[in-house]
Amino acid sequence: MKIKLVFAVIFTYILLIGCENEARDECYSNHHLEIDAPDLLKTNGYYQLEFLHDYTQTFSTIKAETGSIEEYQKLAWISNKEILIDNAWTNLVNRYSYTNEDGEAYAVLGVWQEFIGDTITVYCGYEDMCFHFIDSLKVIVE
Repeated sequence: MKIKLVFAVIFTYILLIGCENEARDECYSNHHLEIDAPDLLKTNGYYQLEFLHDYTQTFSTIKAETGSIEEYQKLAWISNKEILIDNAWTNLVNRYSYTNEDGEAYAVLGVWQEFIGDTITVYCGYEDMCFHFIDSLKVIVE
């Protein structure tokens, strides 16, 4: 009876270890995440956004590349700055976007005059079956 119990425990252990290694092998990912602001000038690692004084807000597009061409990815976006509008704090970047067939996604950064002289950090992230990806960039509002 003891031999059967020991055999069952060893068999279960080997089965679990084998499945664990198989799951790791399936978790290979050729995805990545890189974000940039293609419409803005980049100097010393910082993007520069010139505020348009004749408008309430100034906008710029931010691009993410994931390398995910087989499937669509949902990306989350957030900035380190918010503005109070109608008693609600509003982030400066839209919260979500999806990749297209080329593995690219876009977000819009909208800044108000109060942010002239500030540096805004924009974060982007997503996860596939196995990994979490995150990237950020910094935008100086001039």
